[in-house]
Amino acid sequence: MKKKISIGVVGCGNQAQIAHLPFFSRNNRCHLTAICDTDLRKLDYLGSKYNIPKRFQDFQEIVEDEEIDALVISTPNYLHVPMSVTALKYGKHVLCETPMAINLREAREMKKVMKKAKPKFALAMNNRLRPDVQILKNFIQENELGVIYYAKSGWLIGTREWILSPGRLENLSRSGGAFLNLGVHLLDIALYLLSNKVVTSVFASLHKKEVEADVEDTAMCIINFSDGTLLTIEVGWSLLFEKDFLYCNVFGNKGAALLNPLKIQKELHGELYNVTPTITHKNIYETSYQLQNHMFLEYLSGKAHPPLTIDGGLMIAEITEAFYASALREQLVRI
Repeated sequence: MKKKISIGVVGCGNQAQIAHLPFFSRNNRCHLTAICDTDLRKLDYLGSKYNIPKRFQDFQEIVEDEEIDALVISTPNYLHVPMSVTALKYGKHVLCETPMAINLREAREMKKVMKKAKPKFALAMNNRLRPDVQILKNFIQENELGVIYYAKSGWLIGTREWILSPGRLENLSRSGGAFLNLGVHLLDIALYLLSNKVVTSVFASLHKKEVEADVEDTAMCIINFSDGTLLTIEVGWSLLFEKDFLYCNVFGNKGAALLNPLKIQKELHGELYNVTPTITHKNIYETSYQLQNHMFLEYLSGKAHPPLTIDGGLMIAEITEAFYASALREQLVRI
């Protein structure tokens, strides 16, 4: 009988609790062997909830555990590269949460390590695996919307009262600003949908509501492609309104599509028709997480490619670097 893949999850925050722990614990192709977090209460609670035998507060101990085959890095952004690099050097396969790195230098460091490492690396980008995104991707690939020339996306988190406590401010500063935390997810969806296009330049702007903040809470950018296609991204987590919303809209010369919720319209015989297929999945996010983790296990078994490779992560890091350079210089930056 083939040995089950032994999985360890590093970082027991929201992403681990929503996606990794529940789905890896239910997958019969792997064994959720260990978790690691500095918070002992989380270790006790989640360890008991998912019947996880090994619980570590020290990252060094989990990477040195020879029983573990692969680690999921679900820690704050600034720890992604150092922990992934260490895990790979200790022979562990890695599924790393996005963003892969907080800057281009670290992303390039990751690629250098990957060239020498035998273990496999995959970047967790579940949004491109959402059923609605997959449907829209098929429409674009089959030229149902014609030539895509404009896309706009946003993730705006509203709040009636926004007060940055010292602890919250420190966590945000160490993990990056609104673009690094929110924008990269929209960027991944857009690059996936527009995969046949080449980015040429970025023009960005950012805003800090708190003067003493080290990172932005609101950001936007215009991304240009070599064929003239335009992409806009707007993100923020301190806007004073009640409702949050996330969107990604794509426009072509034969039709257009809106994400969240999905709506696809096409021009047929001079009339505009709604051609949106029915999505049978009840929870698109749950489906995307399940598929992502299934694909990671398939990748480790040699049966599939990862949803996003190291080169995809490097491209996102390059555009993110250009974003912050553009905002700092207040001018367009070429890629």
